[in-house]
Amino acid sequence: MSDREEYWDRGPSVTERASYSGSGTYIIVNGSQRDVDPGSSFVQTVRDHAKDAGLGKFRVFFNGDEVKPSRAPDTISENDNIELRPYDVAGKWY
Repeated sequence: MSDREEYWDRGPSVTERASYSGSGTYIIVNGSQRDVDPGSSFVQTVRDHAKDAGLGKFRVFFNGDEVKPSRAPDTISENDNIELRPYDVAGKWY
């Protein structure tokens, strides 16, 4: 799979960076910071939180940088920060 096709939601990518001002191990979804356990599966944690938030299309930022599924770590480590950002594909009618 090419980098262009590989995204959490199968949508296009725009490179962005996120900045964090907290400490600890957490995930931010819809502006809400939630603690996560170090050692947890990264992919399963992302999917569970996205599903709970009702996100269909989203981007994942890991320690400030957008991360593609193939570059995601297996597990969450101490002081890792994850953010899920929802978005819609421009020009697409549902």
